[in-house]
Amino acid sequence: MNSPYCGKFKVSQGFRPPSNPSHDGIDLVGIDSKEIHSCANAEVIHVGWENAANHKQGFGYYVATKDDVAGKDGVKKIRYYGHLTENSARVKVGDKVKITDVLGMEGYTGYVLPDGPGGAHCHYEIRSAFYKGAKVYDVCAEAGIPNVQDGIYDDGYRPGLVGPVKPIDKKTIKAIIEIDDHKYSGLLEEL
Repeated sequence: MNSPYCGKFKVSQGFRPPSNPSHDGIDLVGIDSKEIHSCANAEVIHVGWENAANHKQGFGYYVATKDDVAGKDGVKKIRYYGHLTENSARVKVGDKVKITDVLGMEGYTGYVLPDGPGGAHCHYEIRSAFYKGAKVYDVCAEAGIPNVQDGIYDDGYRPGLVGPVKPIDKKTIKAIIEIDDHKYSGLLEEL
């Protein structure tokens, strides 16, 4: 699985669902992190608004990259990461990025439902070229992300870790603390 998130994420709208067959990407919501990561070694070809005059249109503030290596069909795919938080990009046009490099932060710019923070997500889409009307690839098949509404998945990647993610047994203890003649109690969870 190769998602724009590190760790857990949720599918909030699938690729071309029956209710919206023109939805050419997949909408994802980060659970463990809101950082959006590159899904390929690529060159950044766009950073900014889909429509600078109307920030509520389309992808809103987005980053697009062009793969360094052509796929089986001979095409260097264009990857769109839409609805990012305004000015959150950590890259600029012309930058070379590696898979997992941070591109920006999940947001709710452009056309999102519901409007506002409750609609925050990343629209992830793959096309054959950098224009509307270009061939659209099935992003779920390309990335290995199941096309299941409300599905929660974990791509297993954690920055700085090598190998599979191992579960961590965290301990929880009840604590009583006294400060200035006042007692406080509660549960503490190991970080």
